[in-house]
Amino acid sequence: MRQRGHIRRARRAKIAAQVDRELPGLAAGERRRVLEERLREQVAIEAEDLAWRQDRARAEQARRDAARAAARERVERERQEAAAADAVRQALPCEDCGRQRSAGLCEVCDHRRQTETLIGEAGLLAAAGSADLADPGSVAAATSEARAAINNSIAAAWHEFLQITDVAALEADPGAARDAYAFTAFETARQSIQEFQDPALAELGRTEAAEVEARRAFKAEQGRPWFQHNPTGADAVAATTKAADAARERVARYLLATRLEKLREQTAARTDTAAAAPWTTGCRHSSCAR
Repeated sequence: MRQRGHIRRARRAKIAAQVDRELPGLAAGERRRVLEERLREQVAIEAEDLAWRQDRARAEQARRDAARAAARERVERERQEAAAADAVRQALPCEDCGRQRSAGLCEVCDHRRQTETLIGEAGLLAAAGSADLADPGSVAAATSEARAAINNSIAAAWHEFLQITDVAALEADPGAARDAYAFTAFETARQSIQEFQDPALAELGRTEAAEVEARRAFKAEQGRPWFQHNPTGADAVAATTKAADAARERVARYLLATRLEKLREQTAARTDTAAAAPWTTGCRHSSCAR
């Protein structure tokens, strides 16, 4: 209230000053009449401006409310559409084994696909590390050896699993047995990737290209000023060795990536389909043979 009183007094003083500037010499009564008339006009102008601003604010608020409501409706509609699409997808049978309501691919078949992919990748790693890429027989031998090794690892892992599980329960629930076997195969294949990558990198790290780069890095490190002051010190030896090893590893990783790309191109170019994965029939357990 006090602030509004200040505003009114300030407005009155401002308009009174304008009247005195524009109409000097008015009698007191005439001056008061003109002042009151101009005050009424100013109040009317300010009231109109306030009404306009309030109308605009209400319109803007209505626009924001409508936009929020439309956004909520859109989100809800998209949620319902996504839920409906997911319900349809969940109802699809597995495209590999036909199991109903498997969202197009049941967990067992998904693990089988991933396992086959991993076995294929392990075979490529094995071939990239040791095979003559220009010799299809050499590549086939390396990939077959890798596949056989993983197959043996899967069989061993499954045997270990059977030693610690309730075999009678597996016999009573063939579906659970298939799930367990598929997961065991997948985990074994996944862990094998590193087991094949490390030897491949080690083999490629012994190539002439890797050795040349290692020697270059070694000499570059020897040329540093700090090395010249103490070339036989433990720190100097460690630094040059580390530089050489890092250079050798860089080349090995580059060669591995290059050879893998070439192998994938060769694989894609072949028209013959790959043989069925041995691990799919590798389980000797009766419940998994069904």
